Order: sequence, then structure tokens, then C-alpha cells
Amino acid sequence: MLVAGLALVLSMGGVSYAATKVGTKDLAADAVTSPKIKNGAVRAADLDPALTSAMKVRAYADVVVSPDLALDPARTVGIATVKRPKAGIYCLTFTDPALDSATTAPVVSVDWDNSSGSNLAAYLSKSADKCPAGTDLGVRTFSFAAGESYKPANTVAFTLVVP
Repeated sequence: MLVAGLALVLSMGGVSYAATKVGTKDLAADAVTSPKIKNGAVRAADLDPALTSAMKVRAYADVVVSPDLALDPARTVGIATVKRPKAGIYCLTFTDPALDSATTAPVVSVDWDNSSGSNLAAYLSKSADKCPAGTDLGVRTFSFAAGESYKPANTVAFTLVVP
């Protein structure tokens, strides 16, 4: 029993010693994978600057439609104005003139908490034909009913993100 106990103590001590001596040079290429990294362990400072720049959101907005059409100031950055020239057509302008709608890929999503209806859609529209000159982005919103064709709707709030 004494020999077994001594062997156990020595083997555990050897593993502890080895764990403190494994360094970066000892790791094979691609040995550390995503599941092996603790959540929150990698920070923006640990990444390549080009990657962190590509991951930034340059503008975002929460467009509310009730009681009046407006940008939610607590949830909007980089968007100056929103206008609705016609039912279901929204025209937005950037605050940063360096943002070019032709070279961005904005994402639009229905804000269900602030919309009315159940079958709704909101999407980026490059052909929002009623937007005035100088507008950077157009968004169209629709309401659908079973057995009927879609209709432009002013009851659809939405969120817009410009990466």
C-alpha cells in the first residue's frame, strides 16, 4: 500500500511539473481549436487589427413607427435621418459621408416588439424609388395576409445594421 501511495504522489507531481513547462513552442500548428478556448479568453487586442476592423459595426438604427416615425436615439449610431415618403418605403441617411451604400452590406430585420401585425417583412431595397436625392439607404416594409397579396405597411418597425 505504501509503494502504491508513493507511486501516485510521484506521478501526480510529474504531471503538474510538465503542465508548468509546456510553452508556445511545444504546441503543434493548429493544435488549439475554438472548443478548447475558454469563452471570453480572447479579446480584440489579441486579434489582428485588420480582423477587428472588419468585425466592427459602423452604423445601426432602430426605426420605430408608433406613435410616430422616429429613430430610437438610445439604439441608433451613424444614421442621421429616416423619412417615409410613401407607405412602406423608408429612406435613411448616414452621418458619416465615408460610408458608401454601394460598398456596404446592411442587414435589416423586423423589430417585432414595436411592430403591429403577424406576417411582416422588412428588407433593404436598392430600388426604393421614392427616396429623395442624398438618401443613402432604402428599406421596404410589407404586411401579408392569408389569401391576399402583400401590401406596403407603415406598421413595421425594423432594426438596421451596417457592418
